[in-house]
Amino acid sequence: MAEPHRQHWTHPGAFATESGAVIEQPVTAYEAWGAPAPDGANAVLLTTGLSPSAHAARHDPDDAPGWWEEMVGPGKALDTGRWFVVCANVLGGCHGSTGPAAPSPATGRPYALEFPVVTLRDMMRLQRALLEHLGIERLHAVVGSSMGGMLALEYAALFPGGIERLIAISASGMSHPFAIALRRVQRRAVMLDPAWRGGDYYGHGQPAAGLSLAREIGTITYRSDLEWSRRFGRTWQDGEPFDLGGRFEVESYLQHQGEKYPRTYDANSYLYLSRAMDLHDLGRDRGGLAAAVEGITARTLLVGVTTDVLIPPFEIAELAAAFAGSGRPADVLTLDLDTGHDSFLIHPDAFGPPIRAHLEA
Repeated sequence: MAEPHRQHWTHPGAFATESGAVIEQPVTAYEAWGAPAPDGANAVLLTTGLSPSAHAARHDPDDAPGWWEEMVGPGKALDTGRWFVVCANVLGGCHGSTGPAAPSPATGRPYALEFPVVTLRDMMRLQRALLEHLGIERLHAVVGSSMGGMLALEYAALFPGGIERLIAISASGMSHPFAIALRRVQRRAVMLDPAWRGGDYYGHGQPAAGLSLAREIGTITYRSDLEWSRRFGRTWQDGEPFDLGGRFEVESYLQHQGEKYPRTYDANSYLYLSRAMDLHDLGRDRGGLAAAVEGITARTLLVGVTTDVLIPPFEIAELAAAFAGSGRPADVLTLDLDTGHDSFLIHPDAFGPPIRAHLEA
C-alpha cells in the first residue's frame, strides 16, 4: 500500500545496538499528525505492534485509512487538534525503516541474516533520536498496544525524565513462557519453508507458505474462543465433510488471514521482531521488574482484556503490583470484552474514553 505521507529520517552516524553490533546510518520511516507546540510539550509517541506500519490514520480525505483510524484524528482519543502525534516503523521492520530487507551499505544487497538481532530498547533509543531530530525533548505521552505497549514501557524506563504520561495496552513487564513458546513455533514455520533459503530469499520470492502458517498461528492467539464461538460457531464453509480439503468457516477465515500476510510483510522482519518480543524484560539489567518500575516517573495507565490469551490479565496484574510497590501506583483498567488480544483494534468505544481521559488528566 502506498503511504504518501511517510517521511524518512537517517541517523547521522553509526548506531550501536545492545548486542554490540553497529548499524550504519539506519533509516526510520515515520508519519506525524497535528502541529507541535512551540515548546514541544504536546508531543505523543504512538508505538506500533508487530505488523503495522507508521500509517496509523488518514491525513486527508483522499488518504487510505490507517491501522488505528478510529483512535487518531481531530476530536478522537488521540486528538490531533490538540496533540502532535508521531508514529514510526521500528528498527528491524519492513515498512520503510532499516531491517533485514534493507540494503547493507557494505554490500549493497539486503542484510538478510547479517542484520543484527535488535531489542525493544534499541528500537526506542533510535526513536528517541528521531524525536530529538524533530525538536522534541520531552513527550507528553507514549501510547502503545501489544508489542507497542512493551515499547512504551521501555521508553518510559529508558528516558524517565522525558515523558509525562504512559499508556501500555495489552502489554506485560516481561515475555512469559507461553508467548515465547508460541512465537518459537511461528518462527519455525517460516524457517522450515524451503523457500526461506536460510534467510537469503531476496530476489527469489517470500517463503509465503511458512509465513502464512505463522500468521495463522498468531491469529488464533489474537482473538478468543468466546468471540469465535459467537462469530463462526460450527458453520461449514465449503467442500465435503469427509474430504480433508473441506473447511469450516473459521478455517476459511484463518486461511485468508494467512494468505494475505506475505503480500505486505517481510519474513525475516517477522523473525527479528518476534525474537525482540521474546527478549522483552523490563527488569533485565535493572535489578528486576520492581526496580525497573521504580525508575518510571510517568503517570501510567495499564489496560488489559479479560479474554486475552497472549497477555492474560494476571500479567497485567503482575506489572501493576510492581508499580504499586514503587509507591507510584498505575491506573489499571481490565475490559471485559470477548475479542481477546486484538480488542484495541476493534473497540474504539471501549478504549477511546480512558485513553483520552489519561492524556488530558
